[in-house]
Amino acid sequence: MHSPGPITVSLEELRASSVSFDKLDEAFGPSSLGILIVEGLPSQYSELRCRLLSYASYLANLPSHVLESLSLPEAKYLTGWSHGKEALKSGSYDTQKGSFYVNCGFYHGAESSKPASDAYSEYPELAASNVWPPEDSLPGFRQCFEELCSLVIDTAVLVARACDRYAISKIEGYEPGFLERVVRTSATTKARLLHYYPSPVNAYGNLSITDDERLDQVEQDLDTWCSTHIDHGCLTALLSAVYIDESAHPPTLASSQDSSSPLAPLPFLPGAPDPDSGLHIRSRTGAIAKVKIPTDCLAFQTGETLQLVTGGKFQAVPHFVRASADGGQVARNTLAVFTQPALEEVVDHETGKTYAQFCREVAQRFS
Repeated sequence: MHSPGPITVSLEELRASSVSFDKLDEAFGPSSLGILIVEGLPSQYSELRCRLLSYASYLANLPSHVLESLSLPEAKYLTGWSHGKEALKSGSYDTQKGSFYVNCGFYHGAESSKPASDAYSEYPELAASNVWPPEDSLPGFRQCFEELCSLVIDTAVLVARACDRYAISKIEGYEPGFLERVVRTSATTKARLLHYYPSPVNAYGNLSITDDERLDQVEQDLDTWCSTHIDHGCLTALLSAVYIDESAHPPTLASSQDSSSPLAPLPFLPGAPDPDSGLHIRSRTGAIAKVKIPTDCLAFQTGETLQLVTGGKFQAVPHFVRASADGGQVARNTLAVFTQPALEEVVDHETGKTYAQFCREVAQRFS
């Protein structure tokens, strides 16, 4: 079954508020893939991306005692380092990827989110202070992380502004500037740096994405790097993933490395070793599409909260990440930034439901 490809707009179009409603409908509407690609990003983006996604491999290969010191059980392992803590639909725990979570309070000049509301005691992961690797372990990591995330959030603000323009024209009673305000000012935005560990050879071989039956098998059995899910925030920003042969280029701090200098980026493979690995989206029509994000672009996916806020005009989309079938020591690294409202923000004006109430509903689905 054919599925439409992702829609691309330029950063200049977003700044000029000239993205047409037709394009937004094609990107996020009922027959879309729920993803918008933004090109023409600031010149520093490519360097920051290469550096941070290299750091993901360096981080995941730090000594276990260092990684343990970066893990925060009191924040449900959703701030700092997390590996083998996330329960999968099978009931087992996910050891296929490691994550480094950061609260993006630094976007507002704060060390951490630390919201004042008592409601956040139920969600310590949203108010926890960030933890960072020692500078002599990963020199330059924190600065690179914060600079890149700030650029990503700046872009998300512009995407949110475009969504607001659309919503005002289509939804009676929509609050002007709602989504832009949420993305620009929220204390709950969360960044997740992901390191997908190399996967062993499996029996499925190279799967053609033009074969619907085999693609269904991909989703059922090979969503091994990240199982099928929808995001629950407003907009999720995604970087184009990188693939690193860690056997050829071990991501370890060289003894000759100057601990005051940022680590050099690792060499990337020109693409995924298995052309069918990576991000897949199940479209509104039920078709599965593999989505390739250009290396110099950002992608934005719709989340469930945006679906609520827009009364279903924009809808969250199921997606998964398929592991490489080729084995070897190839890792996949990427970054996702989840923009989401404050817990006390009303996200469904018909019912008065707050984001905190919605989060409880989401938690109950998995309990």
